[in-house]
Amino acid sequence: MSLPIISQRDLRTYQIVKTSTEYVYKSTYAPSGFPVFIKLLALAERTDRERQTILSGVEYISRRKSERLTEIVGIFRTSNTIGIVTEWMTNESLHSLLYQHDLYPTVPLSIRIRILADVAAGLLFLHNQHPPITLQRLKPCNILLDAQFRAKLSDFWQSDLQKVNFSKDQQENTSMIYLSPQRLQKHGPTTADDIYSLGIIMHETLSRKQPFQENNPLKLVTEITRGIRPQPNIDDVLKETSLQLSQRDNLSQLTRLCWHQNPSMRPTAAECLSRLNNIQQNFSKEEIQSDIDFMNKEKMKAVRQSQERSMEFDIRYLDEGWLTSSQVSRAQSVPEESTGEHSLCAGTKKEKRSASLPVSSSKTNIHLASTSPAQRAARNCGVRRIHSNVEDYVSCPHLVWSVNYAETLKRNRETILNRVTEGHLNHLIDTMRSKFVLSREDSENIYAERTLKARTRKCLETCSEKGEEASRMFLDSLCSRNVIYIHPRNPA
Repeated sequence: MSLPIISQRDLRTYQIVKTSTEYVYKSTYAPSGFPVFIKLLALAERTDRERQTILSGVEYISRRKSERLTEIVGIFRTSNTIGIVTEWMTNESLHSLLYQHDLYPTVPLSIRIRILADVAAGLLFLHNQHPPITLQRLKPCNILLDAQFRAKLSDFWQSDLQKVNFSKDQQENTSMIYLSPQRLQKHGPTTADDIYSLGIIMHETLSRKQPFQENNPLKLVTEITRGIRPQPNIDDVLKETSLQLSQRDNLSQLTRLCWHQNPSMRPTAAECLSRLNNIQQNFSKEEIQSDIDFMNKEKMKAVRQSQERSMEFDIRYLDEGWLTSSQVSRAQSVPEESTGEHSLCAGTKKEKRSASLPVSSSKTNIHLASTSPAQRAARNCGVRRIHSNVEDYVSCPHLVWSVNYAETLKRNRETILNRVTEGHLNHLIDTMRSKFVLSREDSENIYAERTLKARTRKCLETCSEKGEEASRMFLDSLCSRNVIYIHPRNPA
């Protein structure tokens, strides 16, 4: 394999960084000194042969180099974790640009058109491979932006892994809205499906509105396959722009062709790029650079005002068990403008929370106090540097340690019941399912309860019945997510 195998020594520490849709892992690749993004692969249930096939596919795609694709730096591999390390993109994603209004109150049209042209260029490169490479799940979350707001496609190496679970997509309404009618009808993927996704993204980028936000999610699949497309009308959206009438008509026609019901009527990526480049000529290089400088300046001002803390954790705590697909989806938050119960890129109920903290494989990694709660919490999470008041970070109800984990769980039952949110419980159940501590039947029995408190109580009782290990994981998960804090067993 020509891709470098990246070890823990090459990364050492990582940060949990909040984006507009999720918490992601950022580190620094020691050999180059450049920041990188770590994408863990949920391969725990795959055979060794399947894992090797996946890595071979990543290796094959990584040799296809383009300025419009994020660069794959190497494979992160430990005894129990496999991940893809890619270049870090300073301005996150197109989704961030569209929905983080505190950072980007306005997005100049010149930047938006150039981003769409970059996406078309990335698709053209992939579609021109032999055989063609299709993204299958093109969406604003995997269109990443560098310091100059140039777009690069990410997760293109995942196309073979992304087996569409239509029932789950329909239930959670995640990336389903970017899928073509043919994919929703379970036809095989083609390059025309990526063009359809581009059409939906064009409307979203120009309107800064979530597609199908007003539609009933239970009827959405049927409506899309019958020809329903995002509102407001693309012509009405373009009337608000500074484009000349001929250019507005050109862009409107291109959008409609991209999401055409008949895939044979959709343009190729080359045709999309040509027409978008033609529209982009309305903006001079000087105008575009001025818009870039303004946006970066406004963003830096907003970031400084937010005063968000930044923490670094020991890379040894980065574990695949904390990044199963269900856990990732439940850990994500929705954009500010979302008024429904779904996020287009996150796929969860609307919910805000703090980033999950990593958990070590040790059986004694509950956050116990030593010289101070802050120091102990930092040490147990592998924290190297803390850039804010960590006392705030550990400000949560203190539980009293009993003779063991199971007894501690029972003794502090009421405090726990009053603290656990729906998100905490979902994350906890997902974690314990991934570790095979809870069975499918256990989780179904928990979710069968009608209220959050009843579900939490059922989960607590189930873990107590299963013994010390299950109780330990229950408490450990809540401590790591800053829900509770446990007094030391042997206080000084």
